[in-house]
Amino acid sequence: MIGQRFSRERGFSLLEVLVAFAIMAISLSVLYRTSGGSVRAVADAEHVDRAVRTARAALAMYEGVPEGGLSQDGVDGGFRWVLHSSPYPLEGEGAPLHRVEVIVTATGDERPRTFVMATLLPQLKPQTGVR
Repeated sequence: MIGQRFSRERGFSLLEVLVAFAIMAISLSVLYRTSGGSVRAVADAEHVDRAVRTARAALAMYEGVPEGGLSQDGVDGGFRWVLHSSPYPLEGEGAPLHRVEVIVTATGDERPRTFVMATLLPQLKPQTGVR
């Protein structure tokens, strides 16, 4: 056994370990940013969906517009909405229409955002003989 050479076990050097940790840290930070961006995008999509539902609910309250027009506002689940109408010009003859617009603004949001939804509704006929 005196003449035998023992094979020297070799491991990673300190430099190799530091480079591996640096690569891992960069990879994890990119992964963290990507997943954080995805979570933010999902939250934004949910926010827009809630604003659209608020606008649709405000528009669904009316089947037509009185001759004097509409002007309403309210708050629903962290959103402030304002509804107003204006006569819609028509060429030729036909039932008078009004453009009804709902503006929904997020309340208590660090970056206020506004969503607008509009539709056309017919003008209601004046009721006669109602006391």
